[in-house]
Amino acid sequence: MLGLLGYDFLWADAEHSSATPDDITNMILAAERRGLPTLVRIGCGYQNIVGHIQKYLVSGAQGVLLPQCESRADVEKLVRAVKFPPLGQRGLAGERWNAWGMATHINNNNTNTNTNTINTKSLSLAECVQESNRNSVVGVLIENQKGLDALEEILTVPELDLVFLAPTDLSADMGLHGQIRHPEVLQAIEDAGITIQRFNEEHRDDETTGIIAVGTLVLTGEDCKYWKERNFSVMCGVAQCMFVDGAKGLLEKIRECDE
Repeated sequence: MLGLLGYDFLWADAEHSSATPDDITNMILAAERRGLPTLVRIGCGYQNIVGHIQKYLVSGAQGVLLPQCESRADVEKLVRAVKFPPLGQRGLAGERWNAWGMATHINNNNTNTNTNTINTKSLSLAECVQESNRNSVVGVLIENQKGLDALEEILTVPELDLVFLAPTDLSADMGLHGQIRHPEVLQAIEDAGITIQRFNEEHRDDETTGIIAVGTLVLTGEDCKYWKERNFSVMCGVAQCMFVDGAKGLLEKIRECDE
């Protein structure tokens, strides 16, 4: 349903849920059916477990989000898990992401309106690896003061694509549990955003470093406007909040009819 509504990507959460890799696989398949790429947030503490991360990549995830990132070393471990050699250490085999070694992908220029007919383009396994290394997303979440303090060194990892400033955990780390719009929490996120944007500007002409996107949580239109004005480019909502907001709104209308 989210894919049909026009969202840009699915954030599949394996940290704040009981979802297993099998559960996430089904989410990836459903999202992929509607042209929605999937990023998977793994659980905290998996910085050292490459095999755990690979389960999601095998299923077709386009990237991995690492929570509680606190150092450059954390990012480097994530890169090793997500990227194939020479950039990383991801194992290579015939898997779902490369059509089980048959090495085909959907031709984006396909104009055939028959959904039962898919034009494909043959790729060698080496070309699949190059495409994966070029397009797979390496993202980290900054969720505490230690991560904020290490932000400038975290940004120096060339393969890093996204830094997400997570207000809920940041608020908890600051002793302001759940107060995601507290001035101190907002200021910490804004300052981190400025640091990332300054880094991008300073490295604009550096071919070894790409532009690092900066994102955060938005629960309302006002949130989105606030962060857009501060040049944040990745806005993520929460499905349970969408459900609760919709359910509450309907219930309120029903009660109004009974009055």
